[in-house]
Amino acid sequence: MRRSGSILIILSLLLLVTDKQQQARARPTVEASTNSCVHVGRLISIQGKVEHKRQEWSNYHPATIGVALCQGDRLRPAKGARAIVQCADPSQNPWTVVSSLSSGAAVGCRPPNKPVYKTTQPITPTRDPLNSRIPHIISPNRTWLLNNKPTLRWTAVPGATSYVVRVSGPGVNWVREVNTNSIIYPGEPPLKPVEQGYLLTVQADNGEPSAKAIFGLLDSRQATRVKAAQERITNRNLPAEAKILALVELYIGQELIAEATEQLEAVAAGSQTAAIHHLLGDLYAQVELFPQALLSYQQAVKLATTTNDIEGQARAAYRLGEVYTVLGNLDKAAYWLQQARQGYEVLQSLKPISH
Repeated sequence: MRRSGSILIILSLLLLVTDKQQQARARPTVEASTNSCVHVGRLISIQGKVEHKRQEWSNYHPATIGVALCQGDRLRPAKGARAIVQCADPSQNPWTVVSSLSSGAAVGCRPPNKPVYKTTQPITPTRDPLNSRIPHIISPNRTWLLNNKPTLRWTAVPGATSYVVRVSGPGVNWVREVNTNSIIYPGEPPLKPVEQGYLLTVQADNGEPSAKAIFGLLDSRQATRVKAAQERITNRNLPAEAKILALVELYIGQELIAEATEQLEAVAAGSQTAAIHHLLGDLYAQVELFPQALLSYQQAVKLATTTNDIEGQARAAYRLGEVYTVLGNLDKAAYWLQQARQGYEVLQSLKPISH
């Protein structure tokens, strides 16, 4: 049986970790996989028994709320069951799967005309992840915005009593000194959809260098399209968490990272859905907030284990392996990467998983 792309990536990272540990281990022979995910949507609601199959799996397995769907995936609701999928293309309506027959994901959600943004890329830090003396910017950071009066947030620096916050760009050079770790940009001078975006810098009063982040506003055409999709979602009769997942799917696809993070943070504390925590971990990792990402992935593993969601466990375990590698804890990195590898091998086995 061919190994999936997920297992190949895990093997590569395991080799990196074990090399760093100077463990003598033979390199496994693996076959290259051509499997790649063309993201077409996210499963946001399940009623009754619904099964899911990826191209590389030998069997259908129980579907889980929040799972990302790829072109080539299939959904199979039992008689009387149904699933709702938020399509990645914002111009499409949510897809309700009610048939007892197997349905290809791309049948209900055609692939977007252009690839949507995803936060599943490897975690590659650009700064010292253990440096707590710099006010690392939470939001807006590497994101587009719909809101021209965003909340500017950063991590508190131990011992710091004040911060100088600056937003600069075409026609804007706004500066404030605050003694909190957040402030709302007042809207004057107005932020506009400019090509080069804006630079946010935050400097603590401890003499350390400032933290920097780039953000921008969507242009009016894109913003109109997103707001129309947003309105369709909010007006639809959906469970509260399904509505959050639908909005997050929309926001992430359009690189509205700040808006997606705010939605997930608002519900994460009370959510028992592994995907909520996993997605939040991905967004934190995106802006290199690794301690926060670690906590989110740990909760995702815990909840996925409780529901016997093997893929959810494997995906979160792999992310934990990545984060622990970044943080220099190679023993824990190796442990979680092995857990991820075992999970993906189970998914590819001939034996179906049952609750």
